[in-house]
Amino acid sequence: ATGKVFAAKFIKKRRRGRDCRAEVIHEIAVLEAAKNNPRVVNLHAVYETDHDLVLMLEYAAGGEIFDHCVSEELLPEGQITRLIRQMLEGIHLLHQSSVVHLDLK
Repeated sequence: ATGKVFAAKFIKKRRRGRDCRAEVIHEIAVLEAAKNNPRVVNLHAVYETDHDLVLMLEYAAGGEIFDHCVSEELLPEGQITRLIRQMLEGIHLLHQSSVVHLDLK
């Protein structure tokens, strides 16, 4: 055991009776293409169960930006500026690879 912490993203292979594997494979390809982008979580491994594909991702300890946005706690202006800059850098690098992100969090 390495002691490293990862995030596991479970994605159903079938949703509403529809095969979704092609969509998941596309997501994996995008993550592979963005592996040198410091603003995109790294994909470490992919596992398959009977019903799911499991993406083992870099663990982002800060959580989702959405959770900070709906929180009662106010963030300092400098922290907000830093978060927005990092998000825009990541989006810009994805756009340079002809990738449009439709699920920013």
